[in-house]
Amino acid sequence: MIKKIFFDFDGVLTTAKTGSYTNCNYFSQKIGVDAQKLFSKVKQFDEKIDAGKLSEKDVWKLICEEAGFEFNPNWLQESFIHTPIDTKMLEYAKQLNNKYRVGIITDNSTERMNIIMKQNKDFNIFHPIIISEDVKCTKKGTKIFEIATQKANVNANECIFIDNKQDNVDSAKSAGFIGVYFDDEKRDYDNLFKIIDEIIEN
Repeated sequence: MIKKIFFDFDGVLTTAKTGSYTNCNYFSQKIGVDAQKLFSKVKQFDEKIDAGKLSEKDVWKLICEEAGFEFNPNWLQESFIHTPIDTKMLEYAKQLNNKYRVGIITDNSTERMNIIMKQNKDFNIFHPIIISEDVKCTKKGTKIFEIATQKANVNANECIFIDNKQDNVDSAKSAGFIGVYFDDEKRDYDNLFKIIDEIIEN
């Protein structure tokens, strides 16, 4: 019996593939450097940021200095605030929450998630919200999923996890979850909703 449905954040509850894409698009406008070039630099640090070993502030300070710009900390907070939320997916989560309860498991920085949650009260429906920087582990392994079940007081086989990266879905399955892949480019909502309904019914 399904008791909990966990969502990934970026690429599932947002329309941007990753948080780095959102930040790079914003900084591109500020410092006039191509967003893809910025992304190629930032992605080198993503794993350390997600695991809490390096701050996004330090990374962006370094990148701005390399581009010949003085880093403005407000830009980073503004880039968080401008994260494009997928309102259709959020509405679906609200519907599910009426019966099954929903949560979030995300590889992300705590500061970014806190700012986004504060800006959008609709995210109050999600509990728990497991952030990789908080728990010092990412979705590359099973530990973060084990922590999520402990926080939610459920068994792994009672949980569905939705993510836009197959590797993360596989990690969730290894932890005992029912993993569902969501293609963030096609964004086929009807197919996703159908899959979730079938899992719940069975």
